[in-house]
Amino acid sequence: MIIFDIPYAPLHSGEWSVEVSNDGNPEFKSRHDALRFAVSSALKAHQQGNDSLITVEGIDGQWRMFDHRAKGVA
Repeated sequence: MIIFDIPYAPLHSGEWSVEVSNDGNPEFKSRHDALRFAVSSALKAHQQGNDSLITVEGIDGQWRMFDHRAKGVA
């Protein structure tokens, strides 16, 4: 399973990092770009037969889980 973690706050001023369980920590200029990367990468992983999970930290500090279609999972 490939996991994409996206924190609420930027890593540095104006730089969001996505922690990818199998591929390091790419950085992006906006949280939106980081989310777009995670969803796109999760969809590609699914198409290649791999399971994936996107976790996104909310402003409340809670981590929420989404599948490759950006649909929430329980």
